[in-house]
Amino acid sequence: MSYSSQALRARFTDGALSTASGPRVVVMAYDRLDRDLAGAIAALEMKDITTSHQLLVHAQDLVHELLFMLDLDVWEHASTLAAIYRYVSDLLTKANVTKSAGAAVEARRLLAELGDAFRQAATQVGQATVWAEGAEQRHVSVRA
Repeated sequence: MSYSSQALRARFTDGALSTASGPRVVVMAYDRLDRDLAGAIAALEMKDITTSHQLLVHAQDLVHELLFMLDLDVWEHASTLAAIYRYVSDLLTKANVTKSAGAAVEARRLLAELGDAFRQAATQVGQATVWAEGAEQRHVSVRA
């Protein structure tokens, strides 16, 4: 059975998403946003309208997913983050409609800062989980 490279990539991505922790999925989304926006900015500068459109629309889809994943009732700062996501979405729409790299550059900068914060948080969550699992294992071995 032969798979196209696109089919293999989709299969790998689906597998990675289904096994990744919640914080890791968010980090993966930010990594993909950065890649999409870097490509969109380059495409806008080269006047490649088709590529820039595809990448900006995909970035908008990711931002919308991040927005809809927010639980406004659980985290006190969620509404502020939601406002930032809406602003970034507006920037991406503006970049796509006007074919202006400036708005995409601003969106990429804002998302890079948020991505860095989420990467740090995901690392701390990962370390806390490893510590808790280790403590649980020590506790079990002490009882045994």
